[in-house]
Amino acid sequence: MLTRARLLALGLVMAVVVGACSSGDDEGQRTTPPAQGELSVQVASFDLAVGPPSRFMVGVLTPAHDLVGFGTIDLRFNFVGTGTGTVPPQPSAPVQASYVLIPGATAPSPLPAEPRVARGSERGVYVAQTGFDRPGFWQVEATARVDGREQRGTGAFQVAERHAVPAPGDAALPTENLTLSTPDAPRAALDSRAADGGEVPDPALHGTTIAAALAAHRPVVAVFSTPVYCQSRFCGPVTDVVDELSRSYADRASFVHIEIWRDFQGRAINKAAADWLLRNDDLTEPWVFVIGADGKIAARFDNVVTRAELEPLLQQLPVIGPAA
Repeated sequence: MLTRARLLALGLVMAVVVGACSSGDDEGQRTTPPAQGELSVQVASFDLAVGPPSRFMVGVLTPAHDLVGFGTIDLRFNFVGTGTGTVPPQPSAPVQASYVLIPGATAPSPLPAEPRVARGSERGVYVAQTGFDRPGFWQVEATARVDGREQRGTGAFQVAERHAVPAPGDAALPTENLTLSTPDAPRAALDSRAADGGEVPDPALHGTTIAAALAAHRPVVAVFSTPVYCQSRFCGPVTDVVDELSRSYADRASFVHIEIWRDFQGRAINKAAADWLLRNDDLTEPWVFVIGADGKIAARFDNVVTRAELEPLLQQLPVIGPAA
């Protein structure tokens, strides 16, 4: 059975920034209280592992716990050790991270050119591309010029030897996920927003299985999320982004939503969600996977993903017509 320990470990920063949904114990993300007067930096990425540069996200808060947003910040990475001893600090060259508003957030006009305290629903995270060359414990230092004053803060995280969740280059799992045609499938097991006899709000995402799309050599965009039972209101908007894209690109790919819970009250997870995401009694979500016609994962997005990040990948796909 899953617990809420991981969610609690993420602490205040994730609650304010993105309210990331996950369950189970997490040894990989360590929340370190900032020193007085420092920025609070929380790693918002899941499943970090050794490999080439990939998407890395942090949420940043001021000492007064106000969210920092907009403009760019500098990130430096430092390998700390493997837990059996420390190593001399060897900070990396700075990597620039840009602010990405989460789906449904409000974008001011014009967009601020420099970091400032975010207001109202201007929630988001800073995103950079970086890679890690060894497993173990790492530290990220964020430097931001907020309201005209340079400030710093650090966050700790763990890098694994290899990814636990399917990653780019891996073969996609031929999942027989629930669809609207699955006999006796509870509507809430398709989308938690359809509980209590409600209608499935995104029927276009529940017409086929990943397995069927792979067999037909069709690209797939699969979103794993639980819109109602997320600890925030974030997973629903991510699912809606995929639903919106399905209306424009159904002739280039199959679009699938996999609800995490078959029975939330009974703590039963949908098998498709467990096969892809459940590892050592720990499940993180939301995730979005883009699978190529060759059956291999071309891209994946954890926690935060926007239309602006997904749509260019779909625009590169050839038109093949709607699914049969």
